[in-house]
Amino acid sequence: MKKFKKTKYKKKNLNVLSVNTFTLVLSIFFLTIGYHIQSKDFFKGTLINEIFIILIPALLLCGSGKRTEVLRVKKLSFINIIRVVIVVILCYPIILLLNGIFLSFLSSFVEFKNFSMDILLKEESFFRYLLVMCIVPAICEEVFFRGALINSYDIYGGKFAIVMSSLVFALFHFDIQNFVAPFLLGILFGNLLELTGSLFAAILGHFTNNLIAIFTSKYLNDTIFNYLKQTDIAQDIGSLQLFLIIMLFLISIASAVLLRMLFKQMNREKKIRESKLKSRVRVRDIQSIDLFNFVPIVALVILYFIYYAIVF
Repeated sequence: MKKFKKTKYKKKNLNVLSVNTFTLVLSIFFLTIGYHIQSKDFFKGTLINEIFIILIPALLLCGSGKRTEVLRVKKLSFINIIRVVIVVILCYPIILLLNGIFLSFLSSFVEFKNFSMDILLKEESFFRYLLVMCIVPAICEEVFFRGALINSYDIYGGKFAIVMSSLVFALFHFDIQNFVAPFLLGILFGNLLELTGSLFAAILGHFTNNLIAIFTSKYLNDTIFNYLKQTDIAQDIGSLQLFLIIMLFLISIASAVLLRMLFKQMNREKKIRESKLKSRVRVRDIQSIDLFNFVPIVALVILYFIYYAIVF
């Protein structure tokens, strides 16, 4: 008599309430145990936090489904590798401009604390920065925020999933000075995931952005600022800050035009890919949003402002 193997049913989408509750619990761990570990040794603490508070919990969450499908672990074509790097480079000045405008507005109400520059001024090898602030966060954070979160929120529609996961990503930084940039980057990485169908696109985008940020902040900013100060245009304007805003605005317009072309190409390819899948897979209906599932995220927002009130 032929024996049949029992196959365990694997969900395609993670449970929203479970993911959101997990996110809230992890944020509490991050602010307590994680902060304590990181304050003793930033680099070792960051590695521990990224692996044990973000990556491993994300992989455990994805265990209720087939991990490769939930996380969209798929090969990224060479042309898309090039596109992702170009897209992130082009988006960098736009995000820098929007973040700068937000910080200018925020400076009227908040006294800034430059934690990030203190870290970058440490006498450490560039490889250590590359590993701890580029490679590890790109993998760990994208598995959690673009992999697990987008997969669970996807039942409410792709756009909602990207925006909501980006909001949680920004909140998880627990730094009002560093809110807009992570939120916008989350939207960018989420779109790269959707357009390519591969988590590797989001990981590569995250890595590229962090690499640019660290390299420019640590090695180029002072040289660029000193050069721009001495230019005739900057002296005619009379304000280096205003000159930088004008420059970033002009660069951002050119970047936006090029980005539109790139996104059009990638979207065309996505539609072709989806049309092939639709012939084999039934299209799932988008569910209406159940607000109860987002109670833990409301609690996360409250926690964010409590932390802000205490620290700032």
